Amino acid sequence: MKKTISGAVIALSLFSSFASADDQPELAFYLGAFEAFNSNNNATEVGLEYRFAPLASAWDLIPTLGLAMNSDGGYWAYAGVRYDWQFSPKWTLTPHFAVAAYEDGASLDLGYGLEFRSGLDLGYLLNDNSSLSLGVHHMSNADIADDNPGSESLIVTYSRAF
Repeated sequence: MKKTISGAVIALSLFSSFASADDQPELAFYLGAFEAFNSNNNATEVGLEYRFAPLASAWDLIPTLGLAMNSDGGYWAYAGVRYDWQFSPKWTLTPHFAVAAYEDGASLDLGYGLEFRSGLDLGYLLNDNSSLSLGVHHMSNADIADDNPGSESLIVTYSRAF
């Protein structure tokens, strides 16, 4: 897992040099429910995500790095991209995709250590530097393993530009 995280940090650091000077990176904190739609197995999920400035040279995609864990002992690190579609001055819809290194602990066994995380967030701009969003995320191994139960999360995120 350390090699995966190190490689992602290096790659995304190189990409960040292409960002527009007008945009700022963000730090996001999120809290919610892991296995949100399975009332028998849900757990609390907490995470921290670093969002680079949008890449002006790559359709304004936003590279991300994140760490998360749940109250059942599962944890994962991920690297991915987001795209902010601002459909009004205060509201943003954001699809995102990431590759994750997952360790289940005593949590749900997702069938493989390599997982794919996708989701959609609806965000509200609180002021020029911060926003609050509600998101639904899915994580699974995309059938690269024999067992692929997948997991859905429902989370609330606070993000702040710096």
